[in-house]
Amino acid sequence: MLPTGLFHRARRPDRGQSLVEFALVAPIFFLLIFSVVQFGLILAAQNGLVDGVRSAARRAATYRINELSFDPTVFPSICTTIDDELHNRLSDSLIGYAANRVASQITYEWESNPESGEYFLVAHVHAAFDNVLYVPLVGWFLDSTDGNPDGVLTLFADERMRVENPALEFSSAPSPATQPCP
Repeated sequence: MLPTGLFHRARRPDRGQSLVEFALVAPIFFLLIFSVVQFGLILAAQNGLVDGVRSAARRAATYRINELSFDPTVFPSICTTIDDELHNRLSDSLIGYAANRVASQITYEWESNPESGEYFLVAHVHAAFDNVLYVPLVGWFLDSTDGNPDGVLTLFADERMRVENPALEFSSAPSPATQPCP
């Protein structure tokens, strides 16, 4: 058995080893932890964006649209209601939501059934959201992936839903084939 004093003197050169190992491993460990946090925030924002766009498309599909609905006095109010639905849903589900970071496009498109020749409407809602990147090093890497180094990652969502109207028959494609919201 060694005396206590000799035992402690023999272990002294190893005292700084754990500090050096921690200094080497800590940056990689924290980078991985913060990457998981940033990717979690991005996935949450993407899910919120998809939910908001889907909800707005469902709302757009509930309107009984016909040729008279595209009247300049009626159609803008329909579009405003759908856009309000989109922004209300996004404000509830997106972290860091700001209306100026959302670009949306709402259109009604005529499509034909190839079997019967009847035309029907499809409500099409598209939105892009500039998601802020919160973790600096991870954010720098992700910011370069969308081709625009501006500190945000642009997320997209797109949804199309058929408007359940009575069948409309035209001899040729209705004009205009696409009716965008103003």
